[in-house]
Amino acid sequence: MKLSINMAMTLDGKVVRPDGRWYGLTSSEDKTQMDVYRSQSDAILVGKNSILNDNPIVKIRAIPNALNPRPVILVRKGTLPPDKHVFEESDHIPLIICTKSNLKEIKTSLENKAEIFALDSDDIDPKKVTGILKRKGYKNVLLEGGPKLNFSFLEADLVDRIYVTVVPFIIGKTGLAGIADRNSELPGFDKNSWTLKDHFAKGNEIFLVYEKG
Repeated sequence: MKLSINMAMTLDGKVVRPDGRWYGLTSSEDKTQMDVYRSQSDAILVGKNSILNDNPIVKIRAIPNALNPRPVILVRKGTLPPDKHVFEESDHIPLIICTKSNLKEIKTSLENKAEIFALDSDDIDPKKVTGILKRKGYKNVLLEGGPKLNFSFLEADLVDRIYVTVVPFIIGKTGLAGIADRNSELPGFDKNSWTLKDHFAKGNEIFLVYEKG
């Protein structure tokens, strides 16, 4: 199974606006390219906060007759409102991976909206998540998570490819997250290199594709 991260960042490396959300900074070219990446995937992996904050539409719109990937949502605590786009507009019933501590809460609110799988722990282990997806037969998974979720999969050495869109803005505020964000560094970050496999420009944006090794 191949796991890819897709993120956009400003010229100064920020992936969120000063209010902590991402909206209005990417163009139609980036949205079209996102659909290209999605069309090459059979599952999209997102976190609870992405659903709550951005309420993304996971259906491919820019490529006619493309097969839509299945949404896989990671929920460590609490649950999600059932009226989010991912439950209303997806071609597939979403898969929710939760913990044993919030299984009951999720079943109460979302049992008729999603397939639910609870891990035997109180945290979301990225290796267990990828194990579940492999057993379900997924070959190409696109991680559209936030910086902390990205870090957890990078830290576990599970990411094979990174798609980066550079958008033409400079925010400047300190303390805003980058593509991967936590209080500690990735082990051996300067020994584990990434190879540039592709790059191209559309409009005012640059699209980069890096692969591990």
